[in-house]
Amino acid sequence: MVFVMVHKNRKNGFTVVEISIACIVFVLLMGGAYGVFSGVSKSFQRSTKSLSMQNEMRNGLNFIREEMQRASYKSVIKINGNSIDESKHFSLCKNAEIEGNSNKRLAKWYICKPFVGTSGVVFTCTLDIADNKIYYTKKVTEGSDATEKEFDNKVVMTQIGKIKFSTEEFVAGSSNQGALINMETFAVNSTSGQADLTVSAQTGARIEVKVVKDI
Repeated sequence: MVFVMVHKNRKNGFTVVEISIACIVFVLLMGGAYGVFSGVSKSFQRSTKSLSMQNEMRNGLNFIREEMQRASYKSVIKINGNSIDESKHFSLCKNAEIEGNSNKRLAKWYICKPFVGTSGVVFTCTLDIADNKIYYTKKVTEGSDATEKEFDNKVVMTQIGKIKFSTEEFVAGSSNQGALINMETFAVNSTSGQADLTVSAQTGARIEVKVVKDI
C-alpha cells in the first residue's frame, strides 16, 4: 500500500483582509486615545485659565479695597482749631448691578492728608467700568505729595461680565457714620467651541466717611 503525502505550502505574511482589520482596529484605538487626550487637555486649559482669572480678580479687588478704605475728609489743622470738609464724601453708583460692557462710573472718593501750613494733599479717586474692564484713577487735586503714586486709568481687572455692590451701614439709618461696601465681580471668558468660563470673587471695604449712592 502506498501512502501519498500532500504538503500545502503557505507563504509567510498577512493577507489583505488581516491587514485591513488591523488598520481599522489601530485607527479606532488612536481615535479613542486622541479623544481622551483632547478632553484632558481642554480640561487642563480651562482649569489653568480659571485660576488665572481668579488670581487677577482677587488681586484687583484687594487693590480696590485698600484704596477705598483710605477714603477720608479734607482737614486743615491750625493753632486756633481744626476744620473738616465733609462735603468730600464717598460717592457710589445707584445701580446694585452693573454690566461689564457698560460705560459707567462706579465710585468716587477722596484720599486726604491733613493740611498743616503748606503741607497737605487731596487725591481725587475714581473707579470706572468700560469694555469689560475696570479702571482706577487717582490724581492730586489740591496740595502736593511727591511720595504718593498717582494712577491714570489703571486697568485693575479685565473680562468683567458684571459687578455687584451692596452697602451695610455701621449705624442703622445713618450713612454719615460710614458703611461697609460689598463688591462681587464676575469674569467671563468665551472660547470657540466651549462653554463660557465664569468665575467670581468678592470682598468688602470698610469706609469711614459718609457713603452716598449719588452716581
